[in-house]
Amino acid sequence: MERKRILLVDDETEVTTFFTYFLQRKPCEVVVANTGKEVKRLLHDASQRFHAALVDLKLPDADGLELLREIKAAHPACEVLIMTGYSTIKSAVTAMQWGAKDYLEKPFDDLDSLEQVIDSVLSAEAKQKDDRSQEAAQYGIVYAAESPMAQVTAIAKKLAKKAIHVLIEGETGTGKELLARFLHGTSNRAQQPFIAFNCGAVPESLLESELFGFEKGAFTGAIRSRKGLFELAHNGTLFLDEIGEAPLSIQVKLLRTLETGEFMRVGGEQVGQSNIRFISATNRNLEQEVEMNRFRSDLLYRLEGIKLAIPPLRERTCDIPVIARAYLQKRSGTPCEIEADALELLQRYDWPGNVRQLINVLNQTLALHECERLRAEHLPAQLRERAAQPNQHGQQPPADQPQSRSIEQAIERECARFVESLTRHIQSVEAVDFDYLQKRIKLLEGEVGRAIIEKGLRETNGDRQLLSKKLNITKRTIRYILNEKG
Repeated sequence: MERKRILLVDDETEVTTFFTYFLQRKPCEVVVANTGKEVKRLLHDASQRFHAALVDLKLPDADGLELLREIKAAHPACEVLIMTGYSTIKSAVTAMQWGAKDYLEKPFDDLDSLEQVIDSVLSAEAKQKDDRSQEAAQYGIVYAAESPMAQVTAIAKKLAKKAIHVLIEGETGTGKELLARFLHGTSNRAQQPFIAFNCGAVPESLLESELFGFEKGAFTGAIRSRKGLFELAHNGTLFLDEIGEAPLSIQVKLLRTLETGEFMRVGGEQVGQSNIRFISATNRNLEQEVEMNRFRSDLLYRLEGIKLAIPPLRERTCDIPVIARAYLQKRSGTPCEIEADALELLQRYDWPGNVRQLINVLNQTLALHECERLRAEHLPAQLRERAAQPNQHGQQPPADQPQSRSIEQAIERECARFVESLTRHIQSVEAVDFDYLQKRIKLLEGEVGRAIIEKGLRETNGDRQLLSKKLNITKRTIRYILNEKG
């Protein structure tokens, strides 16, 4: 067996001693660093190459998240595991979003789970990725191997067994309820009820009785007592869809139940107790809703124990062929071929209704055209016309780069959102330090550039020559963006 070189970063002697013994049995060569300064020295040593790294999130002289970025920049193929306490689980999830393979919670009581995670890093992971995508597909979540949804489901699977509330953000039709069902189905509550409730689908006058239940005679028409969703979801999961639609009057009562687990039926006098895991979802920006006094900040803090964001379909066009083929096979029972010209049109369209709209289009197309091979001419005329329109620069994106248009749209959208959010916080221009603003935006330019380069290095396994060709820049430019000397 090939001997793996592992970088172990922690300032606690007990931790480094434990992992040194634990890893040397694998067998592994362990290199210990107790400070961020030692890590940086090792990363700048050209003779040092690491297969994996275990990094403590909190060090006396360094931030584990920054060390993660530096390790991935220097050794893109190095898999990083973040070690953290429960109180910093949000940062651990951020680390996974930045490229960490997984995170380990201190204290390391469950040695079987610990060994499983370590082994997943030391061995080939292709099969594990495939297993996870197959598990997600059981809940209707279908994606390509290179899709950003792979990372979303990886984080969701890790969080599923944690006693923590989750807020899912995403546009309409991206599959927020499917992800909620995946979280429930892979959790310790899987055998208990999963109750889904759309906060925007019920009139405000009925919301309280739906959620809390009511006693007989509580109001006109209450001819018998009825359990509310808090009772029905006891020991299970309550999914609050479109939580941003909940009126302020209900938000106050939701907050109390989230904090204490207590509730009271409408017209009742007894306080009930419920053990519920809350998963909520929204297509709104709840931070903006808080600023506009339409959503309670204290409720938002309770709901977003961890926040998961589902990217829109236009930002993961690689998923469109996989979703289309999976749906066509499921609908017909046998593989239904889809021609390349039809796939190209589907990938050029921007899908404002996301996956739900894609499925509806396929369903309508098959209803009108009974065919064994789906071609571009079978797709709705409106979709063909929209997909054929040039982008904002008046040019059609190359056929072999279907994501180029969606990426440009995403950049423009995020830039507009940034400017709007920034100016909204400025009450008066007199309060603006313009020199600082210009300097900070210049720094942002460098941060974005480094993030793109680091992502590219991960995709090319550290091959800077290949990356320079992909980005049409020189290797010297890559070193400059990464702020490397020489």
